[in-house]
Amino acid sequence: MITMKTVLIAIYAAFACPLLAQQTPIFSSYRDQWAVLNPAALSNNYLLNNRTMSLSGAWHVQWWGLPQSPRTQTLAWEMVEEERNSVFGAHIMNDQTGAIGQTGVYGRYAYRIQLGGRRTSQSLLIGLNAGAVQYRANLAEIDFPDPATAPTEAARTIRPDVGVGVFYHYTDRYYAGISVPQTFGFRTTFADTEGKFSIRRIPHLYAVAGGYWSTPWLGNETSFVEPSVWIKYVPHSPLNVDLNLRAQVSELVWVGTGVNVGFGVHPTVALHFETGLFLSEQVQLLNSQCKIGFAFDLPVTQSLRQVFGSSAEIMVVYSWR
Repeated sequence: MITMKTVLIAIYAAFACPLLAQQTPIFSSYRDQWAVLNPAALSNNYLLNNRTMSLSGAWHVQWWGLPQSPRTQTLAWEMVEEERNSVFGAHIMNDQTGAIGQTGVYGRYAYRIQLGGRRTSQSLLIGLNAGAVQYRANLAEIDFPDPATAPTEAARTIRPDVGVGVFYHYTDRYYAGISVPQTFGFRTTFADTEGKFSIRRIPHLYAVAGGYWSTPWLGNETSFVEPSVWIKYVPHSPLNVDLNLRAQVSELVWVGTGVNVGFGVHPTVALHFETGLFLSEQVQLLNSQCKIGFAFDLPVTQSLRQVFGSSAEIMVVYSWR
């Protein structure tokens, strides 16, 4: 049986050599975390409701139930400058897994190339985010197989980080984007009792696509369905794909479901569920909107379900003109 001690040792082993697996935090509500995942993206608050300012926060727990499971918190801001064809933003992200953690602060800029005569026609955005990340490795908290050679001090270091992306949208209804977090793969070196070990940030490749289809028969004239796909690829690691469908069933409520598939030697499958509220005129919010959502991921693959358990996420988005 795998214990948390084994998991943490595996994490250390991964950090002690080139890390070839997913390094960046995972989000269940990725369509509301575009400012973090793709610096060129336009938020759905702007595409659907013309909200030029957005402030969002998310709290994600991976492997819910393990005592030192990965936990991620983000706070992001976005501003669309229509007259300048520009998008500005910033975000803070904290990620902690047992004794290993990182906190990053980023600024973001995207330039918008208009491809049609109307704002709602189509456009292509090219974006860049840049920031600094503090890495933490409190390895004294881990029980290593050989205590005589185990590190005993907490290590902290700060390194730069850069990400790039492109994003396309058509008639404010269809969208697609590609981004490369950790573009330059900076290396961070820590010293231990026998010498040094290092962490190399591996560039990731993210691709997202989707659209909004009006469905007045589902609830009212504001109702729509949104199918989407998020593809994640890390060199020398299995391809991972999210397929989701979200539906706004009224002016107040949305629901969604989907599936996550990992295409490794031993394929993995997890089911996705989400729901949330749109709050606007119902609570006297004029020219603004508050979105509150909850997402839950349930592994179907037996080994993952028994060892790691489920994941959960809470997010809040406030947007205004």
